[in-house]
Amino acid sequence: MYKIADMQDYRKSNAGSASNWMNDLASILEGRYHDDESVQQLLMLATQVTGLSNVSVAVPDSPSRFKAQFCSTGISNGVYSFAVQHALCRQFESKEWLVIREGSERPEHFDPQLESLSGNLRCLLVPLTLRQSVMAVMVVDLRGQTPESLDLGTIRFIGAQIASILATQVVPNFKTLYARPYQRVQENELDDIFAAIDKCNGNKTMAAKVLGLTPRQLRYRLSKLGETATEEA
Repeated sequence: MYKIADMQDYRKSNAGSASNWMNDLASILEGRYHDDESVQQLLMLATQVTGLSNVSVAVPDSPSRFKAQFCSTGISNGVYSFAVQHALCRQFESKEWLVIREGSERPEHFDPQLESLSGNLRCLLVPLTLRQSVMAVMVVDLRGQTPESLDLGTIRFIGAQIASILATQVVPNFKTLYARPYQRVQENELDDIFAAIDKCNGNKTMAAKVLGLTPRQLRYRLSKLGETATEEA
């Protein structure tokens, strides 16, 4: 009898806790004004809910290098180790979850649907995707943590909110973001394309993804719009 009562109290407490952080999440999204600040708040929320101490968001800094643009510790534009940089390059292409173990420089594939985190892990890399395109990567520092207790569903859910915010940062024009592959080239696309390339730090492959285009389609549009601009001049 007492054990059942204890279990009921425990479940009630958990429900309240989940409700609290979901309310905090809703408040962040509803009160969103400065995107950078909102992403930072979401990272802080992730650490509070999971008990982690260091969670960052990696974005392209150049075609083959990434920076920690946001971090729960307050550091901006941080630098990742070679092992993490290597994993990030792979992840933006494969869209897979990766883990790096302590003492290893090689990232390993991780399936959150079939596997559980275990062992002496260094970090977990979670792709932040929107419409099957990787917008950024959440880098979760697992050093000194108990990976078995990490709620991957919570990490994934908060990551999805961050991806949505990053998408509007890169491409404010959602007509371009959700453009169909066969849509004709429009003269007013050029500003959106340049804005996407600039936000992706010159990485045209990444810019093409967030624009809903293939790299080849992006090159064609740049060529076509460049010719039009030359003719008008």
